Amino acid sequence: MKKSVSPLLQGFIWGGCFTLTAAVSGFVGMTVALKSPLPVNIEPFTEKLQALKRFGLSALFTSPLEQSTNILVMGIDRVPNAEGIDKFTGRSDTMLLVRLEPETHTLKMLSIPRDSRVRLPNGAYTKINGANARGGVPLVKEVIQDNLNGVTVDHYIRVTTDAFKKLVDLVGGVEVYVPVDMQYIDRTQGLYIDLKQGKQVLNGEEAEQFARFRQDNLGDIGRVQRQQILLKALGDKMRSPQMIFKTPQIIDLLQEEIDTDLTSSQIMTLAGFALGLDKKDIRMLMLPGRPSYPREYQLSYWLISEENKQSVIEEYLQIENATPYNRLSPSRIRIAIKNATPNRQLDDKLAELLGENGYRNVYISQKSTIPTTTTQIIVQKGDNESAQQIQRVLNFGELEYSSTGDIDSDITIILGTDAEKLLEENSFIN
Repeated sequence: MKKSVSPLLQGFIWGGCFTLTAAVSGFVGMTVALKSPLPVNIEPFTEKLQALKRFGLSALFTSPLEQSTNILVMGIDRVPNAEGIDKFTGRSDTMLLVRLEPETHTLKMLSIPRDSRVRLPNGAYTKINGANARGGVPLVKEVIQDNLNGVTVDHYIRVTTDAFKKLVDLVGGVEVYVPVDMQYIDRTQGLYIDLKQGKQVLNGEEAEQFARFRQDNLGDIGRVQRQQILLKALGDKMRSPQMIFKTPQIIDLLQEEIDTDLTSSQIMTLAGFALGLDKKDIRMLMLPGRPSYPREYQLSYWLISEENKQSVIEEYLQIENATPYNRLSPSRIRIAIKNATPNRQLDDKLAELLGENGYRNVYISQKSTIPTTTTQIIVQKGDNESAQQIQRVLNFGELEYSSTGDIDSDITIILGTDAEKLLEENSFIN
């Protein structure tokens, strides 16, 4: 018979653990402040302490992530009146291929547009969002492997769309900038969207409206971009210290709204790894392609680029025997400039500077409605090395690893007020 632990003893255990955590944290903080190295490598220990604060005592016995893992994440449309496992048999509204890499200490997230045209094992072509409804996870895995040059899926997570709304509400909302007024009604889908332009905290219902809006001439691709914006905002919120108090409620929610083949210990390991990453370690990308032309097909599709997908797979998913990444020369890199400042001269000045450094495939895109103090160099199609080179040329701005820029570009530069100051003073340092 298992012997129970008295509340008093439990209190001593927890008090001791948190006292130890505070003491070690103070020691580490003091050491960092003094810029003197510690005599031993305590990184694994401090990682355990961070996990302890988030997940409790069981985190002390969790193994660190030791090898790269590909996880398929699907957000599943509501299935009317469904309960239990049947809740996860609908179409996939969102599809992400997430790779966690302990070797590079990164998390890479490939968004697969729901309208992507793929070949099924029987030879028929369809949109990838219907694969889960046709044959569940096994079919989705097979379709991904066949259409993405052999990429394998190690594990899967299926989440109901209701889970996202509930999670956003549970963490107190997410802060995003709504770029334009969004109004749309579709009574057949029960979809009512009414959001005003501007920076704001969205609750769960509003976040779903933001993600599902399609009336911006970008269709499904606009949805992917807004999903990436929401995921970043939610990730920032989840990494805040206040979330420790929400952990039990979050776990209860996920148990109800998630279907996965991951064990509890695996989830603990993956969550501990992900929560330990900095913003620069999280890289989001969209599967490259283009929207189909009107009357090109009976349905509208996202047509996956056969030329570019292999480069993305090699760069982000690193399958064996992949073709090396085909990097473009500066003269061929397509760069979009979006101005987020009132200074209308910045566009031409930046284009001139880029041209002087060999970047001749530059165009001025639509002005950004989202104000920013820091220039964003968006790695639109995954060419991280070229983006870093452009950052060195400009000597300002920060890299943004997402596909939220101009869809026709390789790199999108959104000019912030830091660029305005440098340009006016002619103080670029190459």
